[in-house]
Amino acid sequence: MAFTETISDFLDTNDFAIAATYNGSTTVNGIFDAAYLDVNGIGGTNPTFLCATASVAADPTGKTLVVSSVNYVIRGFEPQDNGATVLLQLEKQ
Repeated sequence: MAFTETISDFLDTNDFAIAATYNGSTTVNGIFDAAYLDVNGIGGTNPTFLCATASVAADPTGKTLVVSSVNYVIRGFEPQDNGATVLLQLEKQ
C-alpha cells in the first residue's frame, strides 16, 4: 500500500496546525509547541514550530516568526527524516 497523503494534510489548520507569519509577510501553517524542559535543575520552555520545508528559506536562522501574536526569532532548524518538514527552534522576543 502506497503512502499518498501530502504534508499539507498534516499541517491543516482545521486539525492540529495553526497559521503563523514568517519573516513579516508569509503565512505558514505548522504545529507549535512550547514544552517545558528541565535541564540540570534549570527549567524553561523550548518553543518549536514544525512546518513544511518548502515554506521557509533553506536557512531560516535569524528570520522572524509570529505565532499567536507572539514574536519569535528562529535560532536554529532541524530538517526532519522525511525531508518534507523542518523543526524551527524559536526564541521569544
